[in-house]
Amino acid sequence: MKKPPILLIALAVVIIGAIVFYFTYSKKTNTSLNIGSSECGQFSNKDGYTGCMSIVSGKEKKCKFKIDNKVNETTQQMEFTYTCSPK
Repeated sequence: MKKPPILLIALAVVIIGAIVFYFTYSKKTNTSLNIGSSECGQFSNKDGYTGCMSIVSGKEKKCKFKIDNKVNETTQQMEFTYTCSPK
């Protein structure tokens, strides 16, 4: 009579251990992906906003899109610089 509850407890411990291991390993993988900016850098162009904002880790966006503008002194025209960089 005592063996089935012991087996159930052991099975529960093994399952919980596997779940903890999986989430610990997946968080380390996501952290290492945030370090590389090559994913974000490929969208540093005029039409790159959608691509830049589509790079996510879970629910959190990994990149930010920025538009810098300035006036060119010689031509008196606005010039824009588009950057998609890691947060």
